[in-house]
Amino acid sequence: MNPEKLVFAQTVDALFVRALENRLTPACVEHLKRAGLDLDAKLERTYTLEQWREFLRIAAGHVYGGVPAEAAYYSLGERFMDAYFGTFFGRALLGVGKLAGPRRMLLRADLGFRAGNNFSEVKIVERSATSLELWMNDVLADQPTFAAGLLARAVALCGGWRVVALPEEFDGTAATFHLRWSEAPSEGALSATEDGSAGDARPQA
Repeated sequence: MNPEKLVFAQTVDALFVRALENRLTPACVEHLKRAGLDLDAKLERTYTLEQWREFLRIAAGHVYGGVPAEAAYYSLGERFMDAYFGTFFGRALLGVGKLAGPRRMLLRADLGFRAGNNFSEVKIVERSATSLELWMNDVLADQPTFAAGLLARAVALCGGWRVVALPEEFDGTAATFHLRWSEAPSEGALSATEDGSAGDARPQA
């Protein structure tokens, strides 16, 4: 018998307390409370995956009202990753990731996911030093772009440049992501980018 898919409190805390705290309207907070997430009380130790997916639906609708779902979920994934790397465990992972670089960080992605839930599985096929295919057994959301956003942001925070994360073969639960990035530019090239002479390095959701 397969165990129930559970999302741990630190995952919920990263997105809904840290990342979105100042963007949640009273109506959104009340909607989340009715769905099982009471942000005025101590978080539960775990939430079911379906609860988590409903929380994401609510956030996408309230925070990104009018934005296409794919883009809304991509942005939620980015915000989640920024906030997750601000947690105690996340800071430790980010420190290791910056030293190891994007490729080695992704090869250990299963450790990061399993710290946030009890069900994630990841398989990786390397294509080159700066590209790979990453399969996830569950993309954690209705849209695979949520996982694409968090993966792309993780690679960028660990030193990747001009990161692209494309989801394919999404079956409603699992998906394969094609990830590629460039090595960090030299200081001169970085200065040129900051002056606006080189394009925006972040993917557009």
